[in-house]
Amino acid sequence: MRGGRKNLKRAVEEEFFTLQKGQSIMQVLDLRGSNIIQVRDAKGETSLAIFPAKFQKSMWIKTGNFVVVDDSGREEATESGRKVGCVVTQVLYYDQVRVLQKSPEWPEIFKSTAVGSSKQDNTQSHNSQMDENEDSSDDDGLPPLEANTNRLNPFQGESETESDSETDS
Repeated sequence: MRGGRKNLKRAVEEEFFTLQKGQSIMQVLDLRGSNIIQVRDAKGETSLAIFPAKFQKSMWIKTGNFVVVDDSGREEATESGRKVGCVVTQVLYYDQVRVLQKSPEWPEIFKSTAVGSSKQDNTQSHNSQMDENEDSSDDDGLPPLEANTNRLNPFQGESETESDSETDS
């Protein structure tokens, strides 16, 4: 994928791809800022990876997402004392993750987390809906909101003209 952002959309649209030598699938644990993310590999080890600038404003990641990382220089980086040892080469989207989960390339450690996270998301969304219902009852003791005087309501403008015309007749 040379050429910066030129081929990014084409790579995202491809559902199936194969891992090349030195690449592995990792899960994003934390976003550290300055294009640095903390990832966990198939062995359960955590490390820091850099999210290249070519992905900025075209791909977004959050904790729990899966990425393909080039970790060929990982051992060398740890020996020399550098903290960042990996480079993100591709962000895996939902469809790509589903296809890879069925393939033998998908790490065993992520099989339980991917299924578990979707179940947790469903329960969290259900809990948040229940919280919203409870929050609506909390508004009963508050005074009503004042009208915004900075904007004219088009319905009020029409009703005023109708009432003026009725009084003139």
